[in-house]
Amino acid sequence: MKYPILDGRDLNAIRAQVRALAGSYTPEWRYEHTEDDPGAALAELFCAMFYQTVDRMNALPEKLYTEFLNQIGFQERAPVPARGTMVFTPHDTVDEPVSVPAGTQVFTPDENGENIVYETLRTIQATPALLTDVYFADPGGDRIERLDPERPQAFFTPVEGGAHLQRHCFEIGENNILFLDLPCTVTLQPRQKNRYLEEETCRALASKGLTWYYLHDGTEIPFDLVRVEGDTVVLEKHSSLSLDPDAEGRRRVICRGCPDAALRLEHVSLTSAPLEPCPARGMFAGDVPVFPEDGAYCLGRRPAPYNLFYLRSDTVLSKRGARAELHLDLRFITDAGSTVGPSYDFTQAIIDKQSAVAVRPDDTYISGVVWEYFNGLGWRTLAVSGDRNPFSGKREENLNIVFEIPADLEPTEVNAEEGYYIRVRVTEVENQFSMNQRWIVPFVRGASFQWKYDALTPAKWICAENNGRRTEIEDADRYTALDFDALAPMEPGPPAMYLRFDRSMHAMPLSLHFQIRRRVRLEDQLIWEWWNGSAFEPVRCLDRTENLLHSGDVLLYLPEREEESEQFGVPGYWLRLSRTSRRPGPAPTVASIRTNTVTAVQRLREPEMLFDTDIYEAGKTLQLLASPVLECRVWVDEYGGLSEAEARDLADARPEDVHLEYSDHILTRCWVRWEQIADLALAGPEDRVFVLDPYQGTVSFGDGRQGRVPPAGDHNIRVEYASGGGARGNVPAGTVNSPLGGLPRISELTNLTAMSGGTERLNREEIEARGSRRLRTRGRAAGRRDYEDLVAEAFPQVRHVRCFSGRDASGAAAPGHVTVVITGFGDFGEGADALCRDVYDYLRERCSCCLTEEGRLHVCPATVLTVNTLVTVEAEQPELAAETQREIGRRLDGLIGGTWKRRPIGGQIRLDEVWRTVRDTPNVRIVRQVLVEGAYDRDGQALLAPLERDADFPYGVVECGTHIVRIQ
Repeated sequence: MKYPILDGRDLNAIRAQVRALAGSYTPEWRYEHTEDDPGAALAELFCAMFYQTVDRMNALPEKLYTEFLNQIGFQERAPVPARGTMVFTPHDTVDEPVSVPAGTQVFTPDENGENIVYETLRTIQATPALLTDVYFADPGGDRIERLDPERPQAFFTPVEGGAHLQRHCFEIGENNILFLDLPCTVTLQPRQKNRYLEEETCRALASKGLTWYYLHDGTEIPFDLVRVEGDTVVLEKHSSLSLDPDAEGRRRVICRGCPDAALRLEHVSLTSAPLEPCPARGMFAGDVPVFPEDGAYCLGRRPAPYNLFYLRSDTVLSKRGARAELHLDLRFITDAGSTVGPSYDFTQAIIDKQSAVAVRPDDTYISGVVWEYFNGLGWRTLAVSGDRNPFSGKREENLNIVFEIPADLEPTEVNAEEGYYIRVRVTEVENQFSMNQRWIVPFVRGASFQWKYDALTPAKWICAENNGRRTEIEDADRYTALDFDALAPMEPGPPAMYLRFDRSMHAMPLSLHFQIRRRVRLEDQLIWEWWNGSAFEPVRCLDRTENLLHSGDVLLYLPEREEESEQFGVPGYWLRLSRTSRRPGPAPTVASIRTNTVTAVQRLREPEMLFDTDIYEAGKTLQLLASPVLECRVWVDEYGGLSEAEARDLADARPEDVHLEYSDHILTRCWVRWEQIADLALAGPEDRVFVLDPYQGTVSFGDGRQGRVPPAGDHNIRVEYASGGGARGNVPAGTVNSPLGGLPRISELTNLTAMSGGTERLNREEIEARGSRRLRTRGRAAGRRDYEDLVAEAFPQVRHVRCFSGRDASGAAAPGHVTVVITGFGDFGEGADALCRDVYDYLRERCSCCLTEEGRLHVCPATVLTVNTLVTVEAEQPELAAETQREIGRRLDGLIGGTWKRRPIGGQIRLDEVWRTVRDTPNVRIVRQVLVEGAYDRDGQALLAPLERDADFPYGVVECGTHIVRIQ
C-alpha cells in the first residue's frame, strides 16, 4: 500500500527555506553555513529537528493504518511448521513391536549444516510384520483378486483386467482307468456319510452350473455328455482324443463351475468303459510287424512250437484288474502241400487199380498255445477263458478271448517298441511230423480289445480348489473316509479387502498409512477386523482418513498376538477391511499402504526457562532464547500471593492447571498455569493471562488493569516452549533419516512424504494486502473474493488460492457449486489432503449452509502441469545455432517458471506468449513449429495432454519441464 506524503520537504529543502527567511528577518546576518558561525550551527540544528518532525508526520498514515488493522481485529498468524509422515522400521531380528513414543525427535541438516528437527505427534508401536499381499474378495460376485501393491488399486470393487483367482475345481485322477484314447465313458460314484444324499449329489454334479473336462494337448475339453444313472455320474467322450497327463504325469477328469451349495465327500470311485472296440495298437508275428490292412500269418506259414504272436494295446492292457475281451479277426488258410497218389496193396497176386484206396492227408494245425504277459521280470502265464486257442482253425467266428488284466502287468519293449503287450506262444502242433500234412494256418486281419470293470475303483488322486485354497490327497485309495470339501462356495459377506502380513502384527496401536489417489466419499462405515483364531473379530481403530477419503493414518489397537491362518490358500496373518453397506458404487483408489507411520512436525522442544519477578512488576516481558515460538506454556508460582487454603481451593477448582509442591508436608510451591490470549486489552484486572509474540519470542504480562501482575519471587515463572516453523522445514521425501538421540531396535527411519507447509513471517506488503480485506468480508463468505480473502487470511501456509463458481471439484460445469483451489508451500504432495480438509472445515462455518448440506462446496488442490515444449525454428546465422538453442530454453524457463507461475490458479497458461517468446529471441528468422504439452497425475496415472487451449485445465498451475529446440 502507498501512503500519502503529507509534507514533501526534505532536509535540503528546509535549509533553503531557512536561508531565504534569514535574509528577510535578519538582513544584518549572512547565513553562509560555516563551521565557526554560531548562528549557522543553530540554524542547522533547527533544520535537523524540524525534518524529524516532518518525517514523523509523514509516518502518521502508516501508523493510523496499523491501528486500523488492530481495531478491526486483524492479527498476524502464528508461524506454521512443516509436517509430513515418518516411517520407522524395526530391525529384522525383532519379534515384538517397538514403541516409538510421542515427541520422538528426528532431524536433517539444512544448507548451512544446522539441524532441522522434527518430532512425532503421537505414540505408535512399530511392528516387524511386513505387509506382503492385498486381496479383494466378493462373496456375492464369487470373486477373489490379488492386487499389485506397486500399482494404484480401487478398493471394494473388481479391478478391470485383474487376475481372477477364484476357482471352484474338483479333480479326480487315476492313471490306468483314465488311460483313454477312444470314445468311452467314465463313471464316477461320489460317496458321502449320508448315503441317501448321493443321488441328489449326482444330480447336482450333472447340473448346468458345473462342467466336466478332460485334458488334451494342454487344453481342457468338455465331455460330450453328462448323465446320471442312480448314484453315479456318467461322462461320455465321443471323440478319439486322448486324456493326456498333466505336468506331473496325472490323468484326471475335472469339474469346474460355481456351486449352489457346498459338496463334502467321503470318497470318489470311478471306472471307464469303451463305447466301441479298441483296435490293437501293434501286432508282431515273432519279429515281423503285422499290418491289419495287409494281414499276415500271425504264427508263421508253418507254425512250430515256441512261435510267438504279440498284441499291444496300451489303452486296454493298462487297466489292471479289469476284465478284458480280445476279439481276433482270423482267416484260416489250408495248404495241402505236394499231391499224393492212390494207395495200392502190393501183397495181392493181381493188383487191381479199381481196388486202390485214395490217401487222406493229416490236418496239421496249432493244437496248443499259452497266453503270456510281462510282469517286469519275465513272461508269465496269462489265465484266459473263452476261445483259449482260437488258432486251431476249428472255428472261424466269435473268436473271443476273455481274461483279467493282471495287476502286475508292466510295459516292455518288443521289436524296439515299448508298450503294454500280451503274447501267444505255440506249445503244440498236431501232426507236426506227418508225411501227409495239410496245414491249417491262421491268417490275422485284425484284433480289437474291450474292457469292463466288475466294480468301481477308488480314485488314486483327488484335488479340490475352492476360494483360493487347493487341497490335494495323494494315495487316496488307501483311505475310506477322506471327508473333504469337493466344492465350496464363499461364505456370505460383503466385499472386503484382506491384508496379509508375514508375522503377527499386534501393536498398540498398529499404524497403517493409506495414500489415496482417487477420492470417493463413502456414506457407510468401514469395519476393521482381525483373525482371532476362529473368526474375524472387529478391532478398535482410529481412522484419520475419513473412510479412505483422504491420505492419512489408520490406527488399529491389537493387544494380542494373532494366530496364523490360511485365507485363499495362502498362510499368513490377516486383517480384513469391509463396509457396512453392500451397495455398489464408486470406490476410492489406494496407491500404497505403509506400516509404522506417524505424523511429524518441525518442532524442537527447548529447555524450560525460569524467571524472577520484582515487587509489582507491571507489564513484565520475558525474552525467550529461541524463536519462532510454536507452543508456549507459562507456569507462575503464586505461593507468595496466596494462603495455603486459597492454594488448595484453587487446586481443587483447576486440577489440571494447578500443581502444588510440598516439602515435609509443608506447601512450598503453587504453580498455576496462565492462559495465552491474543490481546491484553481483552483481559480483566484479575485474569491470569499473557500475550505471546511468536516471532520475537517474547512473553508479556498485564499491568493490573488489563491482566494480572505476576507475584514477586525468585524463579517463580517457568516457561515451557517449543520453537520451529518456517520455509526451511520444507524438505523432499526421503530426506529426514536420523534420530536425535537413540532409538533402540529401530534400524531405519525416513519421511515417507515431503515435509511441507512451513511458512515464513508475512512481510509488510502481505499484511497490508490481507488485512484490509477483513473489514469487507467480516468473517463471512458471500462472493468469490470472500472465499479467497478468508482463506488467505486464516491459512498462511496457502501460497495461492482461487475460487471458481459454477464448477465442481473435477472442473466440470456445475451450476450452484463453489470450488476453492489452493496451492501450498514446499512439495505440496500428500499434505494437500490435510490442508484441504482444514480449509473446508474453516469455510463451512462461514458460508451458506446449503452449499455444505447439498455437497456443493469443494476444496481441492490445483492440478500441477509440468509444461514441456518442442520448438522448431530457422536461424539467420546457422553458426550461432547452439547459442540460440540455449537462449530459447532460458527464455522459456523464465516465461513458464516465472511469469506464468506468478499468475492466479487457472490463468497461468497463455500459449500465444510461448510463440512470441520464441519469435523475439535473437537469431530466430522463422518459427516453424511450437508444440506445448502438459504432464500431470490423475488417480495415480501419469498422463500427457496437448495444451491447445488455455482453459483446458481450469485448476492448473505450471511447473517448468523439458524444452527441446531444433534449429533448421
